Formats: sequence, C-alpha cells, structure tokens
Amino acid sequence: MKMKKNKIVFLVLHLGCGGAERAVISEANLLSAHYPVEILSAYQMGPVPAFPVDAKVKVTYLQENLRPNKEELRKSIASKNPISIVREICRSLRILYLRTHLMKKAVRNSDGHIFISSRYLYHRLLTKHAPKGAVCIAQEHNHHNNDERYIRKQVKAVAKMDYFMPVSAELAAFYKTRVRPSVSCVYIPHHLEVIPETVSPLTGKGIISVGRFSPEKGMDELIRVYQGIAKDHPDWALHLVGDGEQRALLEQQAAETGLGDQIHFHGFCTQEQIRNLMQEMSIYVMTSHTEAFGLVLIEAQAMGLPCVAYDSARGAGEILRSEENGILIAARNRGKMVEAIGKMIEDEDHRRQIGQNGRASVLVYSKENVEKKWVALIQSCGGTAV
Repeated sequence: MKMKKNKIVFLVLHLGCGGAERAVISEANLLSAHYPVEILSAYQMGPVPAFPVDAKVKVTYLQENLRPNKEELRKSIASKNPISIVREICRSLRILYLRTHLMKKAVRNSDGHIFISSRYLYHRLLTKHAPKGAVCIAQEHNHHNNDERYIRKQVKAVAKMDYFMPVSAELAAFYKTRVRPSVSCVYIPHHLEVIPETVSPLTGKGIISVGRFSPEKGMDELIRVYQGIAKDHPDWALHLVGDGEQRALLEQQAAETGLGDQIHFHGFCTQEQIRNLMQEMSIYVMTSHTEAFGLVLIEAQAMGLPCVAYDSARGAGEILRSEENGILIAARNRGKMVEAIGKMIEDEDHRRQIGQNGRASVLVYSKENVEKKWVALIQSCGGTAV
C-alpha cells in the first residue's frame, strides 16, 4: 500500500473514559483540520468513544467488540468455579494476543506517514512494523515518579523512535538527558477545546473535583479533607464528577461520614455538563497522588475557579504557581489543605484574585497556540496540509 505523506495515524488501546484517551481524541480532532487522521483502537469499549470525535477523524477498531474481560475474570475467581475460571483465563489470553497481533497487522498495512503511539505497550511494536520511511512518535501520559525501573523501560521502548513526546515540559527536559541522541524529545502541551467567555461568579457554596474514581486519583482523601472543611463550613458542599472502580467504596465512605447529603456524586459528565457545573462552583480541588499534567486544572482555571492541589501530583506543579495562580500543598499535608480551602471560603478577595490569575495563565494552552506547535512538528516530519 502506498504511503500517504500527510496522513497521521494514532495507535491506542481504547477510546474509553480516561485522560490519555481524551488527550488523543483532542489531538486527533485538532490535526484533522489540516491532515487526514486515523485512530487505530485495539479495544472497542462501547458503541461510541467516550469523548466526541470529529467527523473528519477515521476510527478503526481492530476487531469489533474486542474488550478486556477483567471483570468477568474477577467474578469467576470469586465464584470458585474451576470451569468458569479456566474459560475466562483462556479468553483473557486470547484477548491479550489479539490486541498485539491485530495492531501489528494494522500498522504494517497502513498507508499512514506519521504514526503516534499513545501507549508504552505499542512503542516497540510500532518501530518494528511501521512502513519504511514512516515517522514514529511515542507519547508518554504518565509521570515516572522517580521509579528508575519504569524510566529504564520507557527509555528502552522509545530507543528507535524519531520523536519522544512526554506530557509535560518537566518530563521532556528529564527524558532528553536519558534517551538516545537520535530520538528528539519534544513537548507540546494539551490544549483547551474552548476558553469560555463566561466564568463562574464564585458565589456558589460548592467545591468540585473531576477525575476517574481509582486509587491514584485520591478521591477518598478528598472526602477526608471535606470532613475537615464541613466542621467550620457546613453550608459548603462537595461535588465529585467521574466514575470508576472505586465508586461504590467512595459512596460508602461518604455515607459513613454522616455528611452524605452534602457530598454529591455526578457520575461521568460531558465537557459541556462539567463546564455548567463549574459555573456553579467556587473552588476546584485536586488530591491526586500522581498526575502527569492535569488537564482538568486548566479547564477549571479557564472557568475562573481558584485551584488547590497536592504537589504530589507533579503535573499540578507545572500548571500552578502557589499563591499566584493557584495553591500547592506540600507533602500531602491534609491540615494545610483544609486551611487553604478554608481561607478560600472565608476570604472572597483572595478567592477571586487566585481565580483571575489562573484564568489569565491558561492562554498558553489555547487551541490556537497549541495548533501552531503541532502543525510545525508535522511539517518538520515532511507532512503537508490538505
């Protein structure tokens, strides 16, 4: 198959609900205004992607309805039924084989010119099977958190790439000293789909956080923080947006605090729904243990919300300058977090100033600014706009 010099192909595991998946879809949508774009997805998690995909972007599922059977395997083990366990293990092995085998085949047969692997899983596969003359780009959506073993694995996986694209400027600078000289380490930030004209008036008595309900996001810690807030400010409510494996545990935890009526679970929401909710809120809080970037922080800032985060979420430190355009709490100090949020609640001028500074700082993440960086990179790879 003849390679199209301007076609961009993304390799993804799935297009379900997740920060990496959302980032890939946003990038594909942005690039589709200039180039033919295709997303190769190993798994089909649902009838449609979790986030809106531009009509110009072609989405190809490698096999219809292929998806992990993790939940089924867990249930079969819990049932202690040997036949069910063996069946699900065999099914799992087949799924794992197909997610690699089918991607190899799709890459070899693709007419793409620029390939972007969004997962460590596919980095080495891409450089081994990409068409001759293709440009290979590896993305990294996670922070290494000083895990040397993880760092070495990542460096090895991208050894034959043309470009390595970590998710933050900090990570790009770090990996630049670790990857081979033949690998160009570049950074292009995530972007805001829109910078809304209307911001929150910061008069609502609501605290909001958005994210996947999984251990690394620390939503359980946020509920504990809120308990400290509610002692002095019982008229302020906590709003949690998202879904995931910990939802039932978090709902139980909220009920056990005795503050269940003040802790609201909104489930998965569209971006428009999230913006509408943020319009009614006055403070955004992030208690993640780890966060490579923190796209939702800049979305909250764009809505004028002052943001408070633990600095263990390293990506938050790339976005927030403490006491200027946000508040960073060191060493996951819960008392300091409660104190910072309490000050936001009690000092309206402080709340508004941090919110205004945050909104002014997000212009660097505008779609127009990030689009220029992407187009410049694609042009340097020999891509030509259509």
